[in-house]
Amino acid sequence: MQQELYHEIFGSILDRSEMTPYMLLNCDGYDVAISQTNRMLANRGFDLEGSDLSDGELQRAETYVKQALSFLLGWLFPTLERQFVELASLGSSASPSYVAAMDSVSKLSELLAEGPFARLVAEDPRHLFLLASSAKYPNLFKGYPEGDITVPRQWRLAACAVLKMCHLIKSVEEDSQDINGYSRFGLHLESKGIGLTDLWSLDWNDPALVPDDENARIAYVKVRAFFRKLGQSVVYDDRRRTWVFASGDGVRVDIVDLKARLKSPESMFSKLGKDSEETATSIRDILALTFIIRNREDSLTLFHALQKRGVILQENTRSTSITQTLFASPQDMREAVRELMINLARSEGLGEAEDTEPDAGEVREQAERFYAALGAHAVANPFTADRHRKIQCKIGVSVPVHFDPASGRVLIPGTEAYGRRFLERVVTSQQTLPVELRISDRASWEESEQRGEAHHEAYKFRQLATLADRLFKPLFSFGEYAFAQLREDQEKLFG
Repeated sequence: MQQELYHEIFGSILDRSEMTPYMLLNCDGYDVAISQTNRMLANRGFDLEGSDLSDGELQRAETYVKQALSFLLGWLFPTLERQFVELASLGSSASPSYVAAMDSVSKLSELLAEGPFARLVAEDPRHLFLLASSAKYPNLFKGYPEGDITVPRQWRLAACAVLKMCHLIKSVEEDSQDINGYSRFGLHLESKGIGLTDLWSLDWNDPALVPDDENARIAYVKVRAFFRKLGQSVVYDDRRRTWVFASGDGVRVDIVDLKARLKSPESMFSKLGKDSEETATSIRDILALTFIIRNREDSLTLFHALQKRGVILQENTRSTSITQTLFASPQDMREAVRELMINLARSEGLGEAEDTEPDAGEVREQAERFYAALGAHAVANPFTADRHRKIQCKIGVSVPVHFDPASGRVLIPGTEAYGRRFLERVVTSQQTLPVELRISDRASWEESEQRGEAHHEAYKFRQLATLADRLFKPLFSFGEYAFAQLREDQEKLFG
């Protein structure tokens, strides 16, 4: 027999279509395979009671599998199926591909939701490891109490896909307790019937927003602290009936709308599934904050004002995330630069409008430098559309979080204990809230987010199709090679 000189650990687990775990080598039967699977789970963070999984740990493994199936059956497949139906109705050259993809999704849903495969997985989550490894080790179900099982190819591939989905869920939980906290906070809000897409309008003094889970409570404190800081600069002008960002030195920018969304757990799983880093620490847009302004020419003034108010700092900004697509060229940016120069002159007390008109040559030079700077570190996103029109950057907002020294629990703003934080000893930790900040004018935002292939639902679908392809290939196959026609069809669908 040929020796195995190395075990396959190269590449991504998400690109595997089967498992070949070394610990199942030479397993000649079900009991030994289950025992070895216990050891495999112990290596993945589960606690063994002797050589067995306790009932509690087995239930924890079952929870991961239930979460994975809930994501696949309750969110991923329905989302894909809805848009595939709409795309197929267009009658384009890609319609046969859409119909084939719909058929694949339907068959996968049936396989995972009911029938002998689903019952086998529900009986014991460890069966997934045996099913996914059955190509190389065909005797793992020999001696199974209900009778020996010959594993069909579809079962093996599906089991491997479910395990990969469990891997993504465990990554959110394990790679970063911060990210796990935001995920749990999002689940808490959803359990209260509170959506995650309009956080700016929430009453953050409402006790219903405070979760019980400690990690989620810490996430709540950080998000609330950010909105409190933002609220010191964003005020509502009752007379003019509009939000205004005030820099504190006389510069004011009208805000048509302010959108704030918390990344949902489902979106976190999707991002990890398509991201080459595949770790929760790569999720840097937990909170997305979008300023919709009235005039495009005010965008640079607002960008500068956010820096003056300490929202954007050099040390908290990821330089590769700074991009702008609002302006097509330095010449196109000149009027926005001119407005910024005028507003800065006013804030510095250099006179009224007639005294602050900048030199045309200086405007031209500054526009060229500003345009180059905003695009110097841009990293392309293959899933986004070319016509997105915005300035954006990812920042890490530093927030002080206070803890009770006796219990170790976080202090919640608005409580009596929080009010005494300067009078009694507390433990304070500086923590970070990952924020993606965007600026766009109303016309550009509607064009880039609400229409055609740039529509958010179109963008999300491209991500999910890639995730499904990576999880289930070859049972589902709709790779990037099909994206060119897909984008054309989405342009019609959301036009």
